[in-house]
Amino acid sequence: MIILRFIKHPKKIVMKNFITVILLIVSSSYAFGQVSNQKAPPSWELGITPDTAPMVMPVVNVEELLLEDATKNADVLLKPYRFGKNIDVSMDLFNSGAWTTLENGDRIWQLNIVSTGAKTINLLLDRYDLPAGAELYLYNNEHTDKIGPYTSAENQEDGVLGTWIVYGDDIWLEYYEPASVKGLGRVSIDEVVHGYRGFGSLEDSFLKLNESGNCNVDVMCDPNQGSSNGQDWTTIRNNYRHSVARIIINGGGLCTGTLVNNVREDGTPYFLTANHCLGNVNDGAGTSYSASNWSFGFDWFTNTPDCATFSNTSGPFNPTRVVSGAVLRANRGASDVALFELNQTPPASWDLYYAGWNNSTTPATSQLSMHHPSGDIMKMSRNDQSTVAQTVSGIACWTVANWDYGVTEGGSSGGCLINPQGQIIGQLLGGGAACTGTNDNGQPDFYGRMSTSWNSGGTASRQLKNWLDPDNTNVVTYDGDYYSTLSTDASTMLRFNVFPNPSRAIFNFDIEEEASYQIYNVAGKMISSGVFNDGNKRINLSHVSNGLYFVTVTTINGSVTEKLIKE
Repeated sequence: MIILRFIKHPKKIVMKNFITVILLIVSSSYAFGQVSNQKAPPSWELGITPDTAPMVMPVVNVEELLLEDATKNADVLLKPYRFGKNIDVSMDLFNSGAWTTLENGDRIWQLNIVSTGAKTINLLLDRYDLPAGAELYLYNNEHTDKIGPYTSAENQEDGVLGTWIVYGDDIWLEYYEPASVKGLGRVSIDEVVHGYRGFGSLEDSFLKLNESGNCNVDVMCDPNQGSSNGQDWTTIRNNYRHSVARIIINGGGLCTGTLVNNVREDGTPYFLTANHCLGNVNDGAGTSYSASNWSFGFDWFTNTPDCATFSNTSGPFNPTRVVSGAVLRANRGASDVALFELNQTPPASWDLYYAGWNNSTTPATSQLSMHHPSGDIMKMSRNDQSTVAQTVSGIACWTVANWDYGVTEGGSSGGCLINPQGQIIGQLLGGGAACTGTNDNGQPDFYGRMSTSWNSGGTASRQLKNWLDPDNTNVVTYDGDYYSTLSTDASTMLRFNVFPNPSRAIFNFDIEEEASYQIYNVAGKMISSGVFNDGNKRINLSHVSNGLYFVTVTTINGSVTEKLIKE
């Protein structure tokens, strides 16, 4: 008997993952609904490269953009980071690219895009609607960087999608469509983002991995280096590296944010960042603000860190754990706070950390911050003195007078400020802190106070309490926890038996609920799908070769994936 427990959420069903062993076996994106970057595009194995002219983007004036950035960022209170220039286009499956039909009737569509001089390219799609089994990939011409597959799990109500970045100025978009869903997919690009700074280059060895200053400290350095107060940040650092994410905003902007826990501990993926990352948005904007094209990259850090030296950081060039889209739940300028709910719950196999929080007015005796400065790989900053409550330009802040280890930069905006108990007390508004060689410049940074963000906004769309304490427990502090150990009470169970298994052809399913199913091979390709009804609750695999397959069964209570062995 396979048993998977679920809890019900107002808008979706969230898996109770402490018994989801089967989901740890199958970690491809079609099962989880997130982009895990574990598969190669089908054309790579098949050697398919269509003879088609690339779509060449207009020349981008980088010097002009950098001048605009310098002017915009003169106000040290706001530290959003622009890395790309959005270019309007109109390209889709019908007016661009080339199709290749395979012997089995499946099809592959490929589109080559060139934006000369770009360090990176990413895309904004105004129509994204993939049927089950279809897949979308992005990769550079040299096949040294890729992202995908995006699948039907990334479909959103408004049909919008923002992709992650790919290194290089010559990239390919590839759409794979099974014969069983021929013509059902829709992929339409309305903006190409020419990345002109902030991510470095795979080819340019004289550049660091990214472009943050030399005084920045990789998150896996010793968090207690040079500390004078005896506080040990090791466990807190180890937890939060699995909670912090780099955000790509509207295709061309960067911020940082943190996955946060709520008192129900139900795994709802609330995500805390800064209000100014949204741009010029009114307080309490809620669902009128669209974040469908935002992307969130988790777990991007290196185990071979550089600790504030002139050396280059060695590590992965990009996050591979990416979630697409979010809904704004609350935002308010008075403490520069924004709370989102991710459109997808990160997979159980990622086992991300849902951070704790503290909404008291008591200053923290020391603090740690974790963030992505200039879009760089995850860094940390530490202050060994107490924070000071101040109001800066009308915004309620915790002031860090001078970092003792590390620093922040543009792109760190929204990064968490953590107290010695491992709880978030605010998110980065901005400040004057910067690097002078391998040292910081001694200037302050300012973090919007959670105590102000908590319940002084008046309405749910302007404060955190309604979301993080929906049962009105009035707790002041709450600890974080990993997804695998969140205390969620089950309300429903999805149960089924499969027999015989192994089988030479017929697999019978003992399942009470109405259910649909999808069969995948070990390469992640869907080979069959259907619906169980009262008269037929079996699957015939006599037409496929012997080996290992996976069946995903879906009901109103959620989904379960199980192995099938064909003899």
